[in-house]
Amino acid sequence: MRFYFLKLMLFSLVFGVFWSVSQEKTLAQQLSGSYQDYLNPGDLNNALNDLHKKFPKQTKLIKLASSAGNSSLQMPEIGPEAGLEKKSLPAILVVANMEGTVPVSSMAAIYLADYILNSGQGPKDLTWYVLPCGNPDAYTHYFETPLRIDPRNKKAHNDDMDDLTDEDGFNDLDGNGVITQMRVKDPEGIWIPVSEDPRMLRKADANKGEKGIYKLYSEGLDNDGDGKYNEDGAGGVNVGINFPHLFEPFTKTSGLWPGCTDESFQLIKFVFEHPEIAMTMNFGATNFCLQPPKGGRKAGVDMDKIKIPESMAEMFGADPNRTYSISEIIELVQPMVPAGMTVTESMVASFLGLGAVVNPLEKDLKFYKELSDQYKEYLKDKGLEAERLDPQSAKDGSFELWSYYHLGIPSFTMDFWTLPKVKEEKKEDSGITIEKLEKMSSEDFIALGEEKITIFLKESGAPDHFKAESVIKMVESGQVSPKQMAGMMKDMPKPKDEKEGDPKTKALLAYSDDQLGGKGFLDWTPFKHPGLGDVEIGGTVPFVNNTPPKEIMDSLFALQVPWVLELCKKLPRLSILQSEVKHQGAGVYELIIWVENGSYLPFPTAMGERNEQPAPAVIELDGKDISLLSGKKRTPINSIAGLKVKKLSWLIETEKGVNLNVKLSSVFAWGDEKQIKIGGVK
Repeated sequence: MRFYFLKLMLFSLVFGVFWSVSQEKTLAQQLSGSYQDYLNPGDLNNALNDLHKKFPKQTKLIKLASSAGNSSLQMPEIGPEAGLEKKSLPAILVVANMEGTVPVSSMAAIYLADYILNSGQGPKDLTWYVLPCGNPDAYTHYFETPLRIDPRNKKAHNDDMDDLTDEDGFNDLDGNGVITQMRVKDPEGIWIPVSEDPRMLRKADANKGEKGIYKLYSEGLDNDGDGKYNEDGAGGVNVGINFPHLFEPFTKTSGLWPGCTDESFQLIKFVFEHPEIAMTMNFGATNFCLQPPKGGRKAGVDMDKIKIPESMAEMFGADPNRTYSISEIIELVQPMVPAGMTVTESMVASFLGLGAVVNPLEKDLKFYKELSDQYKEYLKDKGLEAERLDPQSAKDGSFELWSYYHLGIPSFTMDFWTLPKVKEEKKEDSGITIEKLEKMSSEDFIALGEEKITIFLKESGAPDHFKAESVIKMVESGQVSPKQMAGMMKDMPKPKDEKEGDPKTKALLAYSDDQLGGKGFLDWTPFKHPGLGDVEIGGTVPFVNNTPPKEIMDSLFALQVPWVLELCKKLPRLSILQSEVKHQGAGVYELIIWVENGSYLPFPTAMGERNEQPAPAVIELDGKDISLLSGKKRTPINSIAGLKVKKLSWLIETEKGVNLNVKLSSVFAWGDEKQIKIGGVK
């Protein structure tokens, strides 16, 4: 009982408040499953089977794929159209644990499916697809001995390109059931202990006269005798980074090409076969709900400074010696295309070979930032205000980046637990935050003075060559504005205190010492290694930094999972807001229709509009004895911003009164239908 109380105290440290016992019990009574333990891949599928048996009419079980290790990737379809081949309602795709290294995310996905079916609080006009584990092969390591983290599935891959495959993996040398690290004193070592806590290591800084002491290896042997350790372990592909956007080939874990393994290929295929998917959600290590997607990647081209090749410039009437913005090029090209055809950014980018967009578009960041603020308020209302470590940044080739950049629909992510931040002694600070900097005028920034700006630059992790004096001159000359500076600061890694070591390791050590009796970090212990001689084995225990105690899972989910349903309420929803018929004389009428997006999120995202993906909505006129003098019977609607309307008009000729059926259809934003009387007016 005392142990359980300590675990609940941990929950309080992480989130700052206890969840009401009565509320928790009431919700737990509604759910089918118990969330007091982690389920292995087979038991996850059993839990899905149990839900399907309990709700056979509202669910359909889909076998999405088989892993390289022959685990089945089961995915329930939930909603009023479950099992129907043709869909009329939008859908939400939720995937979890795509790298197989975040056990709590798989449990959160099961909880979500359970919650939707049992609580009665889920939307009644949506379809849900919920994949609890996208990489079951990697996830099985959490339940095996020795315990280790490895995101690769069991697809064999010759990592070191020698004559053998999967021959040099981890070895539990000290027999403690955990794979950690080995540190070895070496003249060529680059690591030194942190003075504050020698358990931590940091890279030596030669510029400060520091010389490295240790080399670091993962725990194991040189099984193939090539002088390298654990460089070709069992398995090959990290499913979580095997998606097309910014896919990085020729690495040990990414795979040979996007979708080269069945787990990722079948998921990509499923998405393209289901255009009704209006939003994706990835439960894992990132959190777009808390922190909007980050930019800062170096693009192949600056969309505001494009040079048109000389071979094309004459055709466009452009100057090959100057640069153009993408909008200026669109203005040049538009008069050259057939009437009714609209030149888009994607057409220009493709024609000029400009490459892919690699940073979130500003229009999309606006809604991500607003929803992030709302999520923080949502957590605050529940008392969850304590500081936590930042979530990870999305990896190149990840599902969430592919979803946002390629599918053109909102892509959100959630992590459910991180280590609590270690409370630091209060130091002198600038009092400037990124948010404050964004709102400053140039004059306000300059008025701060060199001393305060120097402190701010250091706090923000600005490179050493960024001095306050030079930054002030840049602002004075108009080279950079405070808002632009804030954007750059957001993408800079936070500075590490060399005396204190890595903040994440420090947080883990504090958590291990305070809550786990030191079992989260194994002290460095001498060991006689057959190849390296005297080594020390120790370090972080796998999964400790991202896997909460099982006793608090239900509390974590009860507080955070309902936010997914809040996001669903913000999906674009199209309807016919108003119509008007004006008699123009001689049997001619003008029909005006206003189509509304009555919800917060845009139709589609700015990235979707740029990529012309997904499909547009269509408004269709159907009536007898009419002729269209202007406009079309089927009119595409490519975009409507959130809470905005779009006006469309037609000229219609008819000799007698007719009833015109107007149908607004969209595969992922609902739709509407209306009958309008036209003609018969004297």
